[in-house]
Formats: sequence, C-alpha cells, structure tokens
Amino acid sequence: MEKEISVFPLDNSPGYIIHRLDMQMSLGLQHAFKAKGFNITPEQWGVLNRLWENEGIHQSALAERAAKDRHNITRILNLLEKNGFISRTPDGEDKRRLNVYLTKEGKALKQKLVPIAIGYLQKCFKGLSQKEIGDLRRIHEHILKNFCEKEESR
Repeated sequence: MEKEISVFPLDNSPGYIIHRLDMQMSLGLQHAFKAKGFNITPEQWGVLNRLWENEGIHQSALAERAAKDRHNITRILNLLEKNGFISRTPDGEDKRRLNVYLTKEGKALKQKLVPIAIGYLQKCFKGLSQKEIGDLRRIHEHILKNFCEKEESR
C-alpha cells in the first residue's frame, strides 16, 4: 500500500513546494538578467537554450523541446524575433512549417547570458552537494515519469 501524501497545510504539499520554487527561481533569473542589462524572460531563456542546442528546427518541434504550447511558443518567438535574436523561414519541404534560426545577435547572447545563469544557479544551490543536486534531478525525473505514465493510461 502506498503512503498517502500530505497536502494540508498547503506549505506541506509537494506540488506547492515545487511550484513555489519554480516561480521564485524564474523571477530571480529574470532579475539577474535585468541587473546585467538584458530584458530576457525565463521562458525566452529556455527557448534560446533549445535553439543553441539545435537551431533550424521547426516551430512545433521547438515548442515540444522547450515544453511550451503552440500559443506560448508563438508569443515567445514573436518577441525574440522583434528583438533581433531569431529569424523564421518557411521549411523547404513543408511551406506551412516555419524553421527557427538564431541571428548573429542571438548566437552572441549565449556567451553573455550563460555566465549570468550559472552565477544565479550557484547562488540558489549554495550549500548543496553535487550528490544532493543529482538526487534532486533524479527525484524530479521520477515524478515526471510517474506523471507521463498516468497521462498514457487515460
């Protein structure tokens, strides 16, 4: 028999704890970027990261890799394009699909933003060992796997 998870009071709820941590870390990262003169949101940061890994992919694949729905990815890409960090071109095989490319400015952002993000994360995880950080990732992946199994059985 599985142990019941306590969700009351709210501060004991694992979901609330994860959500609160995500919100605080996202806000802190945005402030860290802004303090260095970059108006980049955590959502844009995530999309840029995926493009630094693999640019030229179509917008739908990028949305999936960045864990964004189609409306959010469009909004984020519109802002990145407006700011000159990306360009979108029709796919050679399917003109309905748009492939996303980094501009010179978008590529250059990596060298500027990564050190800021690393510094911020070091501050966030100060006092935790590499093993503890690895455990956190392992637990997170385990929860995601459980969630995906439930989604598949629906």
